[in-house]
Amino acid sequence: MRDSLKDKTYFTEFIEKKERLISRGHSLLDQGKVAVEMIDTFKFDIFDKSLSKVIADYSIGLDLVIVKDNYLKILSDLNVWKAKTTKVNLGIQYTDRYTVEPHGKMLRMLSLGYLLNTSDQDFKILVDKIDRDNISDNLYEFIIKARFPDRVQKRPEEYDTDQSVILKVYDKLRRATEQNDKEEAAKLVKEFLEKDFYHKHSGFYNSHKSKANTYYGYWSFEAAAIVKIMGLDDSSFIDQQYYPKDLVHQSPEPPKKKGLLGKLGF
Repeated sequence: MRDSLKDKTYFTEFIEKKERLISRGHSLLDQGKVAVEMIDTFKFDIFDKSLSKVIADYSIGLDLVIVKDNYLKILSDLNVWKAKTTKVNLGIQYTDRYTVEPHGKMLRMLSLGYLLNTSDQDFKILVDKIDRDNISDNLYEFIIKARFPDRVQKRPEEYDTDQSVILKVYDKLRRATEQNDKEEAAKLVKEFLEKDFYHKHSGFYNSHKSKANTYYGYWSFEAAAIVKIMGLDDSSFIDQQYYPKDLVHQSPEPPKKKGLLGKLGF
């Protein structure tokens, strides 16, 4: 177990329920039982359930190899990511910004992709969606450039500096990425974890109190990604409840052997 707020029985039941709902959702789509105008929303809901299940896999303590395999399954079906379900809608058009929840989901996907050492090809699936949607976000770009150093940010951000929840919530983490002083950067990450990560605008806020059992774990994968990318000393917050430390300090994967032995798994 990695999570401390719920027990193994809770997460086992949560994961099994999500698996049933995901399977049923795919069956309804295959049978043509979803109204045409609801298909995009329905598919995005399946994606949402799948992502929460992957995070629950991490919370219950599954091996990171299994977590990665399940993550790659939802990554391969990211065609569900569309403007209708992710972008700010002004009524007559969609802006080039994600709403708060989809922004957080994409940030989690990017962070997990980096932390789980996905291939460049798989990681690019996320990057292509961001570029297709003409999204410019400095935190996204920081993580992307850690994988693709030659990437050029296509345009400046366009957040409302007075009103944006995204800027307010991630301010300390964003400032950490701009620091040359690693000690100061680590201090900002620590403050983000302690003061800002768990916030009322998030869809998971207070979910551990829900009678509907919607809780899947409170983990700041984005903080872990920043720490790993910048090579920060996390000793002052390594046991912070929202910090997924083993994703930062996991043992490197051994190189795969070539030839017959590699095919046989040796």
